[in-house]
Amino acid sequence: MKTIEERLKLVEDQLEIAQLRAHYCHLLDERRWEDFVALFTPDGVFEGLEAVSGHEALLAFFSERVPKLAEDFWHFCTNGTVEVDGDVATGRISMEYLSVTNGVSYVSAGHYDDVMHRVDGRWRFASRKITFYFLAPLSEGWAGRPFPGRAPAPRAAE
Repeated sequence: MKTIEERLKLVEDQLEIAQLRAHYCHLLDERRWEDFVALFTPDGVFEGLEAVSGHEALLAFFSERVPKLAEDFWHFCTNGTVEVDGDVATGRISMEYLSVTNGVSYVSAGHYDDVMHRVDGRWRFASRKITFYFLAPLSEGWAGRPFPGRAPAPRAAE
C-alpha cells in the first residue's frame, strides 16, 4: 500500500495536470500564443490538422495557421483520465469545439491523447494528439456525420 505522502503527491499531480489541460483551452481560445506554447515541453509535439514540434513551430502553427481556420472558437474539455508514473503522465480527455467560419457556426467533438512530462517541477505537454469525431454547421446538427477524412464508425450488427 502506498504511503499517505505518495497518495497525496498523486492527487497533487492529477490536479496540476487538470489545470494544465484547462489552461490549454483558455489560452488557446484567448489567443495568448506565447503563454499557450509554454504549456508544451521545448520539444513538444501537437498532432492534429498538421504535426508540429518544438516551441517555434508550435508558435507559428497556432498563431498563423489556426486563426485562419475560424474567426472565433471555444474549446470545452471534460472526462479526463490520467495515469501518472513518476515524471511522465498519459491520458485522454474529451473535447467539444464550437467555432465560427465565414459567419457560420460549427459544432464538433473529439478527444485529445496526451503525454505529459514534469519539467523543472511543472507538468507540460510532451505530445498532444487530437482526433475529431465530427464537424458540422450548428444549424444542420451533427447527425452522426464523421469529421472530414475520418471513416464512419462501424455499426453494431442488428
